[in-house]
Amino acid sequence: MQAHPSKHRIKFSLFLAPLFTLAFLAFFIPHFSPHDINLASLSALYQAPNSKHFFGTDHLGRDLFTRLFYALRSSIFIGLAASFLTLLFAVFYVFLARFCDVLMRFLDMFLALPFLLLMMFFQSFVAGGYASMIILIALTHWPFIAKLLASELKRLEGLEFYQAALVLGSSRTRAFFCELLPPCFSILTVLFILNIIHAIGTEATLSFFGLGLAFEIPSLGTMLAEASGAVFMGAWWLIIHPLLALLLLILPLLALSAHLQKYFGIKL
Repeated sequence: MQAHPSKHRIKFSLFLAPLFTLAFLAFFIPHFSPHDINLASLSALYQAPNSKHFFGTDHLGRDLFTRLFYALRSSIFIGLAASFLTLLFAVFYVFLARFCDVLMRFLDMFLALPFLLLMMFFQSFVAGGYASMIILIALTHWPFIAKLLASELKRLEGLEFYQAALVLGSSRTRAFFCELLPPCFSILTVLFILNIIHAIGTEATLSFFGLGLAFEIPSLGTMLAEASGAVFMGAWWLIIHPLLALLLLILPLLALSAHLQKYFGIKL
């Protein structure tokens, strides 16, 4: 017996409330904080949270509250853009593979590649901007989605509605977009959310090792890297706030994806 629709709406609200709150603050942070994200102040080094600096200051005297929400803005933007581009790459590749069977064999080879090492290698040669980060994440994450999508399409091809569309004169291209892709909306939605999580984690990991966004762009990974040494000096706020922000960004998305998998009856 399925749960009442209102209960699902309540669950969605509970899952998305922390995420929407962070996104709202990140988007409107210029109106909430007068501090410059890169303005150093030697007189305000390692200040604990206070009335002027809500989350304290870092090793350069920069306001942590301001930098944190600018970093969240970067993470949300990269996660959404990279996940959307990843889905486009995966759908396009699976579409091409329907006309060239050898492409599906290459897919297993792509899945065997260590994507994080590849990203570190290529990112070391390009500027640490949003565009390069988004494209690199998409280019290294699409094979997994393409594999799952191809398996789902293969299952759907054996059903009567698809065979009937071909018998009635529909071309393979039209049947792909009009008959096969719409039933895949649920699994693509779950994969989109999961890939946002992977994209955020990948960007934070690369930035932690100095291979992510440029120095002047706040990043959760960069902030955690800077806090790794400062925490031994007693500056606990430098690691607590970025870590909590990262968890509050990822955990609601994980809970939402798990709920959607249960709601749609998907097993990944």
